[in-house]
Amino acid sequence: MRVKLLGTMGWMPSDRRETTCFACRDGDVLLLFDAGTGLRRLLQPAHAPLLDGVRVVHLFLTHFHLDHVCGLAYLPGVVPGRELVIHAPSVEVTGVDPLAAVSGLVRKPYNPRDWTDLDGQSLETIPPPGVELAGHTIRLRLQQHSDPSVAYRIDDAFAIATDTPPDPETAVFAAGVGVLLHEAWYSAAEERTRAVHESLLPGYEAHSEASAVARLAASAGVGRLVLMHLNPLYDEAYYAAMAAAARSDFAATDVLADGETLDTDAPV
Repeated sequence: MRVKLLGTMGWMPSDRRETTCFACRDGDVLLLFDAGTGLRRLLQPAHAPLLDGVRVVHLFLTHFHLDHVCGLAYLPGVVPGRELVIHAPSVEVTGVDPLAAVSGLVRKPYNPRDWTDLDGQSLETIPPPGVELAGHTIRLRLQQHSDPSVAYRIDDAFAIATDTPPDPETAVFAAGVGVLLHEAWYSAAEERTRAVHESLLPGYEAHSEASAVARLAASAGVGRLVLMHLNPLYDEAYYAAMAAAARSDFAATDVLADGETLDTDAPV
């Protein structure tokens, strides 16, 4: 499987990175994970071919923080004329009613039309432990965050864990996948991290430190670790240094640019 990185930033986009969104094409089906500002890249010539010939778009949401769902407002312009199914964890998983959450976001006066008035879109809830969809086994698990989030695992190809502190259960969930896409909000090795304003510390505690993530990847025996959901308060030099520090714990660690494609079966 091949995964396109449409958005690798958290919280707010930068001039080089959009907020979280990943795409995986399988025949006439497109799988999307999260609907951050990166969703708009599907309109760019470099990435528009991902939609060529697509009949159905399946969009999986990890949670409902705005940096992961603001792209819901873009969907009519990005995927017109295609069947769109939004998948969100069921209330049994997170305690959040997904229909109430989505319809609460996509409604007037925040959106030109209410969710219930949109054509060709539907919402399906994902019960534990997951679903069989388009020939793939898609599993999920609850994570700890300031609001509940979930991780996804797609077959043995890749797993996505964003908006979570480092959790040993993530290593169990992602064991043996080709690629682990895991958030890395900061590096304990960087001087700039220690200068963070105290008002932001609760947010850091709700996210992951890069070297801790690398140790999780090593214990999970994954093929490759890609750090994402990066902190927009830092720059590309910081992200490169963060990845370099993490490689001390797991050599196959990278920070990649938006627009790059991952082959989950290829050797590192």
